[in-house]
Amino acid sequence: MATPPTTGKATPEHSWTITGASAETRDKVKKAASAEGMTIRAWVDKTLNAAADGRLSAGPRGAQAADSKALAALSDKLDDVLKRMPGDPKAAEKALADRTSAAILKAVAAGLNEMHRTAKDQARIAEGKPLKKKAKKAPAAKKPGAATGAA
Repeated sequence: MATPPTTGKATPEHSWTITGASAETRDKVKKAASAEGMTIRAWVDKTLNAAADGRLSAGPRGAQAADSKALAALSDKLDDVLKRMPGDPKAAEKALADRTSAAILKAVAAGLNEMHRTAKDQARIAEGKPLKKKAKKAPAAKKPGAATGAA
């Protein structure tokens, strides 16, 4: 209930006393009035009139528009993520496991081949035979009449 103040001089900022409102409500009213650059009295008067006339909105229009844009952007990002997800998660998991297994087997095979080559080299050394050298690729033959660096 709003009543005129009982003590002191009434100023435009303190000409109403609202009883029964919670401290949270009073703080919100003060912040809302301050945000709009209005006195508490003017803000309460405007807001009560708007509510009585059915013109009270859920919030500032600018904030609603910003929220709508942010929600639309978030929705677009979520759609992009969903497009990149496989249709069948179990099939995707199996494909990943197969690729991983293939890579592991390839690495193990390369390691075994190297161990086999090393064992052969050690056997040749034990027999007193020279090691087989890997054949190096011969450099490409120069074409006759090709210019050389000499002048």
